[in-house]
Amino acid sequence: MNERLTLFWNELITQCEQHKQFEFVFKIEYWGILWTPWFISINDTSLTFSSTDISESDLKQLVDLEMIEFVEEITPVDPIDLKIETYRIKHHG
Repeated sequence: MNERLTLFWNELITQCEQHKQFEFVFKIEYWGILWTPWFISINDTSLTFSSTDISESDLKQLVDLEMIEFVEEITPVDPIDLKIETYRIKHHG
């Protein structure tokens, strides 16, 4: 893992431990041309990270490293939502 992904992973674990919840939602919203922000939340509480360039490929890399697992894709109801996925931390503590 590179330094940015390691930082993201450490911050994700810390926040999951603080919330005592190891499943999180990754959501991408469409806000206009070239503007598709992402959000990671636990129980509808948005998490914050030092790195602002986290992407789906980072989550895929964590899945490939068997640190998290994909749980399900949620069908968006709101047209602003492009993708909503749930993941679970596999290794923590």
